[in-house]
Amino acid sequence: MTTPARAAAGPTTGFLEESPGNRSAMRLMCLLALLASIAFGSITMLRSAPMVSRDAAGQDSLTYPPRDDTGMIVTFAFLLAAFAPKVVQKFAEQRLGALGASGLRELVLGVVRSEPATATDPATAGAPASTAGEDPRLGQLREELGRLRAELERSRTPIQVSPATPVAPPAPALTPLERIRLGGSL
Repeated sequence: MTTPARAAAGPTTGFLEESPGNRSAMRLMCLLALLASIAFGSITMLRSAPMVSRDAAGQDSLTYPPRDDTGMIVTFAFLLAAFAPKVVQKFAEQRLGALGASGLRELVLGVVRSEPATATDPATAGAPASTAGEDPRLGQLREELGRLRAELERSRTPIQVSPATPVAPPAPALTPLERIRLGGSL
């Protein structure tokens, strides 16, 4: 049952949702990694617990198992898997948001989608210089991109493919009797 204040605020996100109705596989994987870390940590603690043993005289003594750091390493790896992906995702979202405001994101995405430049002169290759309203570094990036494209076009060499040489078919396999006759074993 929802309260009137909560109903007025709009839909809420669920436990494994990024936004209302948008399920998050990353949150599910992080939760599973956290549960695996707890399980491996528990197993490691149980394996490293001292054991009570009695000798022939009836005297109790504690014996510790040999030290093995594998359980601690696996537990730590699962802890990293549980928390690191979300941190990286948040960092990437903040950085891409800042790039979207500067226009650099469109430049990078435009470069990925565009065709290679056909100009061979590095001074004239690339997009026009930056206008008065945009960042001058954006124009420098465009000029550098044009120069690199022209250099790539100059350095490309055609790939020469030689015809394949015919391969002889494999020899037929020997029967077990022929192997024995030739002195081999089965």
